[in-house]
Amino acid sequence: MLSYLVHFIHAFIPVSLMTGMLLALWTPVRGPKTVRPVLVSLAAGLLVGAVAYPVSVRMETLTAARTFLFGAAILAALGNAAALFVSDNRSGALSLVKWGGALFVTAALAAVTSFTFLVHVAEQALSAVTVLNTELILNIGGVLAGFTLIALLIPLTAHLGMKNGGRILSGILLLASLLLCVQWSADVLLGLMRLELIELTSIRLSFVAKVTKYLYILPYLQALLIAALALGFFVRRPAVAAAELAQMQKAERRKARSLVIREMRWFKAALACVGVIFAVCLYFDLYASRPVKISPPTMLTPDAAGLIKIGVDRVKDGKLHRYAIVTDDGHVVRFFLINRSMGLGSKIGVVYDACMLCGDMGYIQEKNEVICIACNVRIFLPSIGKAGGCNPIPLEHKIEADQVLLSVEELDKGAKYFTEVVSRKVKDPVTGKELENTKAPFRHEYKGRTYFFESEESGEKFQKSPESYVGEQQSRYYRVQGFQGS
Repeated sequence: MLSYLVHFIHAFIPVSLMTGMLLALWTPVRGPKTVRPVLVSLAAGLLVGAVAYPVSVRMETLTAARTFLFGAAILAALGNAAALFVSDNRSGALSLVKWGGALFVTAALAAVTSFTFLVHVAEQALSAVTVLNTELILNIGGVLAGFTLIALLIPLTAHLGMKNGGRILSGILLLASLLLCVQWSADVLLGLMRLELIELTSIRLSFVAKVTKYLYILPYLQALLIAALALGFFVRRPAVAAAELAQMQKAERRKARSLVIREMRWFKAALACVGVIFAVCLYFDLYASRPVKISPPTMLTPDAAGLIKIGVDRVKDGKLHRYAIVTDDGHVVRFFLINRSMGLGSKIGVVYDACMLCGDMGYIQEKNEVICIACNVRIFLPSIGKAGGCNPIPLEHKIEADQVLLSVEELDKGAKYFTEVVSRKVKDPVTGKELENTKAPFRHEYKGRTYFFESEESGEKFQKSPESYVGEQQSRYYRVQGFQGS
């Protein structure tokens, strides 16, 4: 639901803001005849964008269609903004041209809006199944909530704009147009480079990257423009002094008070809309859209025999239980245990918290599935512990006397599956001096293990004859080698 609501707000705030301000500019000129042509242009533009998207996808011309629509919108917005500062007698041919330009920019903006929204949600089906379910209801609810908010913003912006005066309104409209043109110009530039109509250069690519990086700020800036209209409206709001009210007749006094209350309701509604936009977008940007993270593992320490012992009763509840140890060279080795029998017994799957294909981002559990965070592949519980694909890498273990036994030696072999290294006291194998692994000046890798040295001379001695200092060592596994089963 939230994703659809946010995408709707991102796509449709510009069209509601611009349409409202154009209504505010032209209603004093054309009177009641303003609303219908603007709404017709708006509807026509939305229809054009909605039709252009599926047609361009089917004809495999999505980039070309996007580039053309955005380019037309830039020309329309800049032309309309420039026309704001050209004086006319409000009744001649120039006025009609400017009015036509306003209608065209409304249609172009609406076309870009519907096209952009469809692009955003193309990879997100309303529901994973074809029957009515909670997911479908929530997603439709998100679209309806966004539509309600945007529909309210058009008359709200128009009313606020008409009370601000022509100069302030023209200035805000110009600023809104320039913000949109910056966004659209990045899309047009990228499209032209993809179509090989212009040369791909580092400067152009850098401009596109920077605009794209900060694109999430645009809804906040547009909401601030609405807040600016509301502030100007508040300053210019009708106010009647107490002395004036006292001199009025009862009917006039009621009308005056009613006008003040009604106008304050418009102001409060504007602030409420701005607050909703900020709240929804901030929640999505700061929390909901953050990548999924694994739960912190429980750190374990082996016993004197070098064994990790975990009671079966602790892990047979069907939940993912994540653990970790730190190897002698500082690698954090994560693994997890989970009952893969789905309540039909106690078949404990014991695996490294890493994927042979995707690395060590880890896994999370969702109902009867374990999900690889890196690629979102869902793994059926009974397959946990089997090698292959995005399954977590199996870990050699034993189950004795209702305990899962894992040797530190076996866990150490999988250290290269993981990238996290923590600070740990180590010894130079040549001189025996104690060092801190993360601050040691020299290091050398041998059979997948990292050894640390206090001097370059010490490291060179080790490289000439490592067996004489560390003895025979088993090699650690590397992810590219595949699962090394016994």
